[in-house]
Amino acid sequence: MHIDWHGLVVVCVVSLALVTLLVVVFSLGIVALARSQGPRMNGTGRSSAVQPLARATAFLCFALCAALGGYGIHLIVSHSP
Repeated sequence: MHIDWHGLVVVCVVSLALVTLLVVVFSLGIVALARSQGPRMNGTGRSSAVQPLARATAFLCFALCAALGGYGIHLIVSHSP
């Protein structure tokens, strides 16, 4: 039995990097969603323009997480016998 150690190390490094990226992007999405749920009025009595941008950023982060998860599932399913 022969183990391709280089291939195993490459898979482990890429997996660790993508999991770290996924956690960071999901965390940024949670922070952006929390900022979009803040008070609706700023000090002048007008609604802040930051909230729609924060909500859009949150949804973009969550969409990227879903895309990474879907791509991972695609890789697993496409390589199964």
